[in-house]
Amino acid sequence: MTGNAVPSNPSVLNTTVLSNFAYIDRTDLVAALSNVCTVPVVREELAHGVDEHPDLQSALDVLDDGIPVVEISDTVSNREAVVRSHLDPGEAQAFAVADAHDGRLLTDDGDARSFAKDQGVTVVGSVGVLLAAIDAGRVDESTADEWLSTWVDEIGYYVPYRNIEDYRK
Repeated sequence: MTGNAVPSNPSVLNTTVLSNFAYIDRTDLVAALSNVCTVPVVREELAHGVDEHPDLQSALDVLDDGIPVVEISDTVSNREAVVRSHLDPGEAQAFAVADAHDGRLLTDDGDARSFAKDQGVTVVGSVGVLLAAIDAGRVDESTADEWLSTWVDEIGYYVPYRNIEDYRK
């Protein structure tokens, strides 16, 4: 699904959140977010990583079936060029779309999160997506805790807490 228009108030994915959910084979939870989309550079990053990380194929598959890859306008392209000195390519393009369309950036990358917050762009990470899935009744809290532990133990995901309950305080 490439060449799609950007939804209003988009939730724009960079690679990190999508790859975490691909690791647990639950990209459907990301696809279920309202106004979710991603950018062409993220598709490219995922495609380049599939040989080393085969689980990323499910992330590519959901892009074809459920998460639009949006068209990049000249305005977004110009904003992306400005922020590339601060962010990696996928983060820069995703940030530029979120910023230009009053959206939110979905990333777990610490530098991208800090930069986006400094620029006034709302940021949500994998834990936020887990919380949304729980609130929507798509997964229970104990399963979310297991996935969080899997990410920490198996792929080196860094979070301050390993229990979803601690994020609700």
